[in-house]
Amino acid sequence: MVKKQFNPAEYRQKQEKKLNQGRKPGFSFDVVLDDETLTNVVKNASTACILDYLEGKQYLGAMYPSQPCSYIVCNTLLFKLLNLPTMWAFEPLTGMYIYYLAPTDEATFNRLQSLENEDIISIYSCYGIVFNKYNLPKLCPDWGEYKLSNLPQLTPKTLDIIEETAKKVIENKDNFFQINKLKPLYNIPLALSQKLGKTVLSVNAHILLEHLLQFMTHSSAVIDNTYSDIYLVDYPQLCKGLTFQGKHKKKDIVIKEAFEELQRHNIIDNFNIIDDNLTFKSDLITKHIKQRIRRNMGYYAQLPPTKQAPIIATFINYLYWIINCPSNFTHLTIALDTLLTQLGVERLLKEHRLSEIAKLLNLLRRYGVEYGLLTMPANAEEITSTDVKYLLANRTELHKYIVINNPKMGKEKK
Repeated sequence: MVKKQFNPAEYRQKQEKKLNQGRKPGFSFDVVLDDETLTNVVKNASTACILDYLEGKQYLGAMYPSQPCSYIVCNTLLFKLLNLPTMWAFEPLTGMYIYYLAPTDEATFNRLQSLENEDIISIYSCYGIVFNKYNLPKLCPDWGEYKLSNLPQLTPKTLDIIEETAKKVIENKDNFFQINKLKPLYNIPLALSQKLGKTVLSVNAHILLEHLLQFMTHSSAVIDNTYSDIYLVDYPQLCKGLTFQGKHKKKDIVIKEAFEELQRHNIIDNFNIIDDNLTFKSDLITKHIKQRIRRNMGYYAQLPPTKQAPIIATFINYLYWIINCPSNFTHLTIALDTLLTQLGVERLLKEHRLSEIAKLLNLLRRYGVEYGLLTMPANAEEITSTDVKYLLANRTELHKYIVINNPKMGKEKK
């Protein structure tokens, strides 16, 4: 790919267009010094004047409304949760969003101000967005439909919503928290699928992980995951939905053991259970939780209640990653010995137990087909120890025995 050469004149035109959009609803621009008090240099400056000054690092632009407004300045999470039907702008230098509303009465304004919290929400009767050459204000898509002269009024119902939502965000300032009703599905990031495809976990650890992913998918992390924080979960609610394999241990013990297993493999960084609250952290998952590869709850319910279930689960996870990978693999490229090592059964190789390897491959292939991730090869027969011997000598031939089902479809069939 040939990289497009930077064109200063074209870039300047784009900047002019962005700034001029702000003038349509009634905003004006000043040039200010980049100092503590934002000393005014040019008031009501033209677009060309602003861009000329911004070439100097000591200057900033400032966008002000030409008519009185009420301003709700909020962080990304609160902004997206509120989703107020009015004009808004984004200030890149502070990372805050600004909602513009018609001026409010004193009682309403005071009620809004009582919600103020650093880095979450601030209320102003006068506010200017500052910007530099590389960080111009971002305006809402329907910016042109609004005018400062006819901004919507803040109704009592909307005020109640703002108050309730802001308080919830403030109370959970250091946590990711549930923001909507849990549905029986979850996001399964590719990075996690890849790790699960190389990590042999118990079925109970998989079951717990599914429920954690369900919560994470319905948490505030899917709105803003630019920071890594702890998840706060209602522990009795989590317990109620969990059904584990085996009945010889109390559920609390199984949960603790499953968490410890996930922690040993660096899928969960830490966890804590105190009274009715569960907290846990996972940098790996949080980083990718917005990736919308969806899966239904109970994905591992088809696994047999046997000692081989963790190996089958690992194999299924590996296939799931292969099929959803953007690289669009058309067939398996992994060698048999590598796959067996990945599944934690390399001892079978060391002990030359070829017939057991053949039985395992048949089992894995059967479940891969049941999960819709594999298709049986033409004229398929049971894999034998002779086939295993052949595959160990011909390391690129496994794909002839284990055939991926429609790798470009991106979703498993059930």
